[in-house]
Amino acid sequence: MKLFNLLVGCVLVAPAALASTYDAVIVGGGLSGLSAAKELVSKNKTYVVLEARDRVGGRVYNKPLQHQDGVVEVGAEFVGPTQDVVLALAKELGLSTFSTYNKGDNILWQNNKLKTFPADGLLGAVSPEDPITLLQISQLQSELDKYAKKIDINAPWDFEKAEEFDAKSVQDWINEHHVTKATKEILTLALAEIFSAAPADLSLLYVIFYVASGGAPGNPGTMERFTQVKDGAQMYRIEGGTGLLPENLAKKLGKHNIRLNSPVSSIERAGKNTNDTYTVTTRSGKKYEGKHVIVAMSPPMADKISFSPSLPHARQRIQKKLKMGSIGKGIGIYKEPFWRKKKYSGQVLSDDFAVRASFDSTPKDKSFGAMMGFIQDEQMRALDGASEEEQEEAVGSALRHYFGAEAEQVSEWVFMRWDNEEYSGGGPTANAPVGVLSKYGKALREPVGNLHWAGTESADYWVGYMDGALRSGKRAASEIK
Repeated sequence: MKLFNLLVGCVLVAPAALASTYDAVIVGGGLSGLSAAKELVSKNKTYVVLEARDRVGGRVYNKPLQHQDGVVEVGAEFVGPTQDVVLALAKELGLSTFSTYNKGDNILWQNNKLKTFPADGLLGAVSPEDPITLLQISQLQSELDKYAKKIDINAPWDFEKAEEFDAKSVQDWINEHHVTKATKEILTLALAEIFSAAPADLSLLYVIFYVASGGAPGNPGTMERFTQVKDGAQMYRIEGGTGLLPENLAKKLGKHNIRLNSPVSSIERAGKNTNDTYTVTTRSGKKYEGKHVIVAMSPPMADKISFSPSLPHARQRIQKKLKMGSIGKGIGIYKEPFWRKKKYSGQVLSDDFAVRASFDSTPKDKSFGAMMGFIQDEQMRALDGASEEEQEEAVGSALRHYFGAEAEQVSEWVFMRWDNEEYSGGGPTANAPVGVLSKYGKALREPVGNLHWAGTESADYWVGYMDGALRSGKRAASEIK
């Protein structure tokens, strides 16, 4: 903490606005909005960040434990290789990374049977039950990787097979291949872990673009990078929790530039000229004037804001047609990570129960054990209206089946249902169903006059991840000259 105190002592102060008009009003105080603010400071521009919640961070959130010291990450949690922007920010803010626990055996629960396999196996978190399934999954992943290398992440709609691939879902694509039932089931589970959505709800073009985005310039993404811990998107964690990224960045920017509890209801341009100023109005009626506006949130959330004049057709359609995944977390807190003594990594892939995927979320200092269960897609929607007791039973039952009776010795439960969050509406990202990306994808990033778009959905690399959010904010702010 001493290092952090030294860092935040050097606040990135934006110049004071000459009048009541800012160079930019940033709507959204998640990582993309804060990244935009950071870029504006470097350009000597004035700004204000309007955040609907009582905290910064958006889908990145450290939730304090109730019965002991410590926090758990109920939103974005992992970082990995090629996520250069988020790793650089962590270093800049004095935050350290540590390796995600990846020792021992993973668990595959399929057809009411528990099987184990090495955490560092051929397909990482994805384990087939026979050599044929192994080969088929590898072939399907290789096919996605092949197309991902060919697609232009800045213009996936220009891909030579864009129209063809956007006309079919990933489920259609899987069904076209003559593969075993086990192959289809395991690939479906793996896709649900990544997108929190069913393959039938995902455009093939969108998934190829998403896979391609999981890299960096000169190093296109691969499907394996999304599913693996070692050398993958889940390789590292942030000491103290990822919530320190937005918290510390906000402190460094200066909280005088950030207005919490300020949900925006409307954005109105003063005149017909695209260079006219904008008035951004919050639900409480407070107004902010800006030469530019950066809307830093998912397209479905942006659709809840009233725009005047109306947005172009393509932008309207992208906001209405992208669908948030359904996701939540159920985290059991234990005296210690007992599964490690049993030689389990804590990683599960399952076709049953509320929790279909899990990870060891124990902090680096092992002051307590934390087993994090992802609740996704249909399983999450089934629990959106559940009581606290029903949540505990649903998640607890899953963990008991996977890890045995010791999983019942929970000292505290922590739940987060992102579906029920007014200013998120789900997660981890807004996905494109069939027929959206090829027709309306340009509108994800294309400015509308002096309206600019940020949010991880509009990123080039690492769409849906913290790295993508940071990249999108910097890109949106760089459009302001």
